[in-house]
Amino acid sequence: MSEDKLKLQTPDRVEVYTDGGCRPNPGPGGWGAIARLGDREWTLSGNDPQSTNNQMEMQAAVSVLGLLESLFGRCSVDLYTDSEYLRQGITEWIGKWERNGWQTRGREPVKNRELWQVLDRMTRSHSVTWHWVQGHAGHPLNERADRLATRAREALRPAAAAAAKASHGAFAPEVEICVKASYLQSQKAGGWAVVLRTGEHQRTLSRQEAGTANALLIRGAAEGLWALTRPCSVAIYSDADYLIRGASQWIKGWQSRGWTTRDGKPVANRAEWEALLAAMQPHRVIWQIGRVDEMPDLAAAGELAAAAAAGQSDRANPERPPPDPGQS
Repeated sequence: MSEDKLKLQTPDRVEVYTDGGCRPNPGPGGWGAIARLGDREWTLSGNDPQSTNNQMEMQAAVSVLGLLESLFGRCSVDLYTDSEYLRQGITEWIGKWERNGWQTRGREPVKNRELWQVLDRMTRSHSVTWHWVQGHAGHPLNERADRLATRAREALRPAAAAAAKASHGAFAPEVEICVKASYLQSQKAGGWAVVLRTGEHQRTLSRQEAGTANALLIRGAAEGLWALTRPCSVAIYSDADYLIRGASQWIKGWQSRGWTTRDGKPVANRAEWEALLAAMQPHRVIWQIGRVDEMPDLAAAGELAAAAAAGQSDRANPERPPPDPGQS
């Protein structure tokens, strides 16, 4: 059937599944989408050597809606995504952003404005009903979209390696540290855990402590660095945006403003951030977002943190020295 004939037939409803992501975030990214109409199916994917998780989620939706427009013109679409950022952004936030001159409530420029504007136009070209699905929960089409995005991202590996080398010079981490925290609201306390790895050598640390989840994350990262016996190049991974962006971006601004936010408020967890700065001092550190489903060490840190929060002892021998990068 030709595309011209397809355009003459307005479908009842098209079912669409999208996914996207980067590793690390920001970094090399991929997106994937599946469109289904009766027994017909279209799959598409793409990548970007320097993007973000949110941008890849949005690009997947933009691309598949554009395909449907070229095939059918205007049609009714059920679009399923595991990104609340995408779903809420296009259904709830975008109108407020437009009215506010594309500024947030905090008077900051809206991120990804150009993509939001394109997505808004594509959405208006159809009748779209947006649905959220739990990611990595076994839904067959969501999992397929994820695999499409992953394969597209992995196709960038050679280029990504070259870009990382150019960005960080000759940086090659001797030690990788994965950090997680678990917080029990009923106890107003929780636990942190870190997994330190050098090649095949691994050490774990965890502890139950009072404090908020964010405070525990910062303490865990600091303890992981204090455990190193000599200056090292270190890559620290967490799935917590607060820790990664705080340590790699926000902290310099906080210091320059006397530990106040842009709104002039005191920075939360200042004592923990200052301790982390001291722990970082001997080392060369990069901070990276990681995903539990893709990093076994991060998943292990999560289990340890939950056990620590529940009052179970650290499974690691506290007297055992941390991995020595010279052994790998």
